[in-house]
Amino acid sequence: MIRAILDTGPLVGSLDRDDQWHAWAAGLFAKIQGPAITCDAVISEACFLLREVPDARQKIFVLVERGILRVLPMLSEESSAVRVLLSRYGKRMDYADACLVRLSELYREHTVVTTDAQDFRIYRRFTRQAIPLMVP
Repeated sequence: MIRAILDTGPLVGSLDRDDQWHAWAAGLFAKIQGPAITCDAVISEACFLLREVPDARQKIFVLVERGILRVLPMLSEESSAVRVLLSRYGKRMDYADACLVRLSELYREHTVVTTDAQDFRIYRRFTRQAIPLMVP
């Protein structure tokens, strides 16, 4: 069992049977202890990517309503830290990734669950510390 910070890829993969990571992502939620945490930016990306998948966007909200997925606000409280991360990584990092890195600093016992191993193996929390990852 893991405590998870959930990125867009696994969320989309779990809800889209045609996604390349579907099998991995669909089994993922059974391994997560308590609610997985994420940010609004991940929900926004997932809703956009799932716009053609029937009922998938509604299922995201059901996950939130059932307490399986906890969406944490980042901008108002963590704007400065997120801004520093975006500045440090430049074009490589998007807003959602910056929020997830910041969440990994705030929730140190959690693992970032992502399909984006290439970037998350480069990102560091607290400037130098590797981020615990679960990737396919």
